[in-house]
Amino acid sequence: MARKRVGNKRERIINAAARFFGEKGYHQTTTSEIADAAGVAAGTIYIYFKSKEMLIVAVFEEFLGSHMERLKQGVEAVGGSEAKMRRLLTLGLELMESNPSSARIFLSQLRQSSEMIKTVAKKSSRAYKDIIEGVIKDGISAGDFRESDPVATAVMVFGAYQNMVLEWVAADCSYPLTAKASDLSEFILKGVGCKESAEG
Repeated sequence: MARKRVGNKRERIINAAARFFGEKGYHQTTTSEIADAAGVAAGTIYIYFKSKEMLIVAVFEEFLGSHMERLKQGVEAVGGSEAKMRRLLTLGLELMESNPSSARIFLSQLRQSSEMIKTVAKKSSRAYKDIIEGVIKDGISAGDFRESDPVATAVMVFGAYQNMVLEWVAADCSYPLTAKASDLSEFILKGVGCKESAEG
């Protein structure tokens, strides 16, 4: 008896693609594998996506739309500059930990990908950096964070976050990523969020 399939065909295809792209890599994954895991005929994929490249673009855009919105809502739900930065970093790690396939795709497979895919991935990175930049700007305006170039500072904060996720992916996602949230937040807040002390 065939297994009951949950969700519409397009959603199932995207979910299956994210898993295979993350586990095997974009180039090593075949559309027939994705179709089989999604419970559709191989040709069905091309009804929804013109090519495998367009399919991975859809995976990126799915991540961008849902996860960035969760980040924005999470930051808006708390008050205070320090709390917003902590929430942003913690939630960012939580989202990656709960979606290891997406983490592998975004941070491990991009060097092998086409310019189209890299462009979409950069759009995702830019969206996260924009949220960071907003928190930094608000913190500076409120007098909570020291004066700095918000754009450059956001790049540095995102770099620290990205490298922590890269280390986790390199370790085959073998430990709780969110356990590092406190250390990451303290590092960022001491270097970026804390104003110069009177003794400095």
